[in-house]
Amino acid sequence: MKGNVIARRLGVALAIGLAFMLWPNAATANETAASGEMLLKLESYGDYLERHAKQGAGRADLTIEAHTFVRAETSTEIFERFEGMEGKSVRTGETGIIEWEVDVPASGMYNVEVLYYPVEGKGNDIERMLYVDGAVPYDEAKTIRLSRIWKDTGAISQDGNGNDIRPRQAEAPRWRTTLLHDSLGYYNDPLQVYLEEGRHTIGLESVREPAVIRSIRLYAAEKPKPYAEAAAFYEAQGYREADAAPVKIQAQLPYEKSDNTLYPIADRSSPLTEPQDPAKLRLNSIGGDKWKLPGQWVTYRFTVEEDGLYKIVTRFKQQLLAGMYVNRKVLIDGKVPFEEAEAVRFNYGNRWQVQALGDGGREYAFYLEAGEHELTFQVTLGDLADVLQRVDASLFELNAAYRQILMITGSEPDLYRDYDFKKLIPDAIATMAENAEELRRISAEMEAFTGQKGEQTVLLDKIAFQLEQMVEDPEDRIAKTFAPFKENIGALGTWILTVGEQPLTLDYVSVVQTSAPLPQAEPSFFASLLFEVQSFFLSFVVDYNTLAVQEGSDGGREVEVWLTSGRDQAQIIREMLNDAFTPETGIHVKLKLIPEQTLLPSVLAGTGPDVAMGNPVADPVQYALRNAVQPIHDMPNFEEVASRFHPSAMVPYTFEGQTYALPETQSFPMLFYRKDILLELGLEVPETWDEFYRIVPEIQKQNLQIGFPQDITGLQIFLYQTGAELYDAGRTRSTLDADATVEAFQKQTELFTTYRFPRDYDFANRFRTGEMPLGIADYTTYNQLIAFAPEIRGLWEFAPLPGTVRADGTIDRATPATGTAVMMLKGVEDKEAAWRFMEWWTRADTQSRFGREMEAVLGKSAKQATANLEALASMPWTEREADILMEQWSYAVGTPEVPGGYYVTRSIGFAAAAAYNDGDPEALLDYVRETDEEIARKRKEFRLEGDEDE
Repeated sequence: MKGNVIARRLGVALAIGLAFMLWPNAATANETAASGEMLLKLESYGDYLERHAKQGAGRADLTIEAHTFVRAETSTEIFERFEGMEGKSVRTGETGIIEWEVDVPASGMYNVEVLYYPVEGKGNDIERMLYVDGAVPYDEAKTIRLSRIWKDTGAISQDGNGNDIRPRQAEAPRWRTTLLHDSLGYYNDPLQVYLEEGRHTIGLESVREPAVIRSIRLYAAEKPKPYAEAAAFYEAQGYREADAAPVKIQAQLPYEKSDNTLYPIADRSSPLTEPQDPAKLRLNSIGGDKWKLPGQWVTYRFTVEEDGLYKIVTRFKQQLLAGMYVNRKVLIDGKVPFEEAEAVRFNYGNRWQVQALGDGGREYAFYLEAGEHELTFQVTLGDLADVLQRVDASLFELNAAYRQILMITGSEPDLYRDYDFKKLIPDAIATMAENAEELRRISAEMEAFTGQKGEQTVLLDKIAFQLEQMVEDPEDRIAKTFAPFKENIGALGTWILTVGEQPLTLDYVSVVQTSAPLPQAEPSFFASLLFEVQSFFLSFVVDYNTLAVQEGSDGGREVEVWLTSGRDQAQIIREMLNDAFTPETGIHVKLKLIPEQTLLPSVLAGTGPDVAMGNPVADPVQYALRNAVQPIHDMPNFEEVASRFHPSAMVPYTFEGQTYALPETQSFPMLFYRKDILLELGLEVPETWDEFYRIVPEIQKQNLQIGFPQDITGLQIFLYQTGAELYDAGRTRSTLDADATVEAFQKQTELFTTYRFPRDYDFANRFRTGEMPLGIADYTTYNQLIAFAPEIRGLWEFAPLPGTVRADGTIDRATPATGTAVMMLKGVEDKEAAWRFMEWWTRADTQSRFGREMEAVLGKSAKQATANLEALASMPWTEREADILMEQWSYAVGTPEVPGGYYVTRSIGFAAAAAYNDGDPEALLDYVRETDEEIARKRKEFRLEGDEDE
């Protein structure tokens, strides 16, 4: 299989390279970068290494001074002695490329080492793209990550109930030297580039975050020696077991770490976990599912009293990756002491385990001199790296084969048709045969690694069996098993994601004498029983779900706030209140986490809060109509507060000249597209609807699909781009019978009737497989794709919606927006205090911090769709992503909320279904009368002005 894969990829690379050579002005690195973003997939690093297998290691050791760059298409600033570093350094911006020239005296394979300083940015890892002589050498060079450095801002403290509070995470930047690695961890060794003797250019393109660079070093990094050689060296030097007291390091208290997600966590599963309490919440470990991605690291500082040999003992739990082991690279004072420390295994188990670092048969000894040392554990894939790289390559090939079949059969093949697959797609059939063999081999290797045939190998065997059946009889089996084939490809992507994660929880690390016995991993039966009994009885008097108010009072001012989000979000808000809002205002907040649907009955019963957060877009006005919400437009500095948001964000919360809420979140549709598939088809992202309609048949004739909202959102896109609205100026009736609305409705339904767009679909799944390479979806779909579809990383983007060309030639990209709001309930005793909370909560710095904390707790896929314009710009988006979002946001249109407005949404849905099922393009007119009657009835019910004569 590998030879064919290499040949195909080289063919693609050569074709693209020829196109660049022939295309005018395509030779510069920056233009290559822009075009490179549209490439299908560059040659893999594995194929690159195979192509240069006969080349030896480079014999030169070259250092490039960063300030000597020869070209920079990025913002740069040169510093002298930056942060104590001797010499000159250069700061590079968030976008653009910088290049250096270097004379290489001897041909060979060179590693690339960067000395950099992670200056303040948006909190993301620093991301760069590596260029050699104006081109990206292989696919893995497109995503080079330079980690940041984080620390706890203080010690673990306790709340008013005595439960531990997670310390805030803050950056602690310092100069750091790192060899460039594959960001996915599919290659354990640092990346290499082949450089022939002579002059070359080395470039780094900024993809995400700024950084200060001191130097770039090109050399052949020395590989660590095997442990056997290290042990022999210890013996030859006369090193002996140290006669020193053991050193115990609590794992939840690292010195430094790579991610703000690596914060202390609580484990109550064992009384031996340190510290522990049967009643109180104790942050006593670190890691879990937060410490699982290749490249993540934690570092501990410790001091030993005497020179000598020590062993390192860990108490750990790895219960998340069933039947598998996880790996950690171990570094002492920044260096891997021997080869086996590149990947130390931690085996699966439902309970806590204690082991000395070793290979299962022997415990490793580490020579340490007296004094302070640093111990680092870094996530690595170890033996699994090659497996995952090969499965990822198979997934790429199988996705391409799936699309070839799809282009012939459509999404629902005719089981009684002879497609003649052998003649039409012989390459796809050959690909399936090769990958069936490859997946069988990988399954056997996985079984050898784990010593059992478990759930991680079942899927590989299942897909291999299906491929074998399809290859054996293409005409009979491909059409019949096409749907399961699609599901299996998606499952294979999930398999890569699951196996590629290496979760591990640490309780403590001990540095002890090599002969010291291992401590107990789990308590005795009676100790466990006593702990459980204590926890059981204390559970009757301790509320583990309470979000404690900060102790102390300042005049007794207090606001009760309810929210319906998750506990993680609530805890973040609680901490922000305690260390920011209350110290600033002297107002204490009683924060309650409540189930959904609790607010309405509580308000009706007169037991509601002062402020409610996270309310759906329709709720504030609906509550206001029932006199349950306090108007806020007369509150101090209201206009200044309202200016924080796009004007569209305030529209749904304003009625009859009064405003009843402030926006918390706001989101809107964007155009998502697969760069690789559009490039294959020779298509560009549509800017206007005319361009959109022109590419529809080009996509559909390949039996691919386009996603478009079939609900009211789709109609609003067309309607708002004409400048029209859903209601008349007085909001007393709908405009469903207006020409603009009827035309917008017909445009929307035409997409499903004439163009046969699918109405019901899972966009993320179809986008992932390539079945739907173009689609309009809410921009928060980005979060789902980042977490759900890692195999298409770099192959997709979002863009502003296609627009309507105005008379002056400009493009109107108007889009409906939605969101959530925070509102003040009627009956609040201290309106000023409640307003101070609302004003504080919607500030840019508050929203920005909340967004960052959310990502720290829930990961990079938890980006907050804040309604604050300034806050979004400071959140961890790339500059390109932020610019695209802000461009589309500038066209956002708010939909007014009116009495009976729910009937408009319902009527449009009914009419759309009728138009689709019955072919009636004017079905919307059938619902005009009853919709307007419902609005009138509701206005009369709420005794609104101007309706008495109806």
